[in-house]
Amino acid sequence: MMCRVGSVVAPFCVYLADIWQFLPQLIVGILAFIIGVLTLWLPETLGEPLTSTMEEAEALGRKKSPEEGKKDPEEGMEMNLNQSN
Repeated sequence: MMCRVGSVVAPFCVYLADIWQFLPQLIVGILAFIIGVLTLWLPETLGEPLTSTMEEAEALGRKKSPEEGKKDPEEGMEMNLNQSN
């Protein structure tokens, strides 16, 4: 949804150059920097199996309890393969 808002607002940023020549580039640069910093809060997914349910996706960024850490990551994949057959 934010991409659609950005695509509507972006053409009007050109008119900000009348106020100050570098204002459109400054706004885009600041927004890009803020978005880059915000991505640092996304959960790490390297080595994790792909999620197949909404519950798995919601639990992706949560801290795992010691019991959950002992789970075999291949277990979920086997279950998904068996369900499709």
